[in-house]
Amino acid sequence: MTPEVLSHYPQIQELHVAEVVNYLQRNRWTAINYSNPRLLVFEKGVDDQGKPIQIVLPSQDEYEDRPYLLAKVVNLLSVLESVPFQEIVNAIHADVRAS
Repeated sequence: MTPEVLSHYPQIQELHVAEVVNYLQRNRWTAINYSNPRLLVFEKGVDDQGKPIQIVLPSQDEYEDRPYLLAKVVNLLSVLESVPFQEIVNAIHADVRAS
């Protein structure tokens, strides 16, 4: 499913940037310095071409593109971890409840 479609799902609308950041940190994604303060960038591993796999998040929940960027993140994590989209969302929420 495309991030455009996923961004309208209630599960994505209810996610917060801090929850996703917590999930990424717990799963050993590394925050990298990025020149645009409106974005948070994380890296982990490399792709088939040897380039770092990156996840880009808005730095605040208030940004208009938050649902789209979070949908992209959940979609990418779903592919990388070979699990359904909803399992990623559930894991992000489980991390919040465990904290």
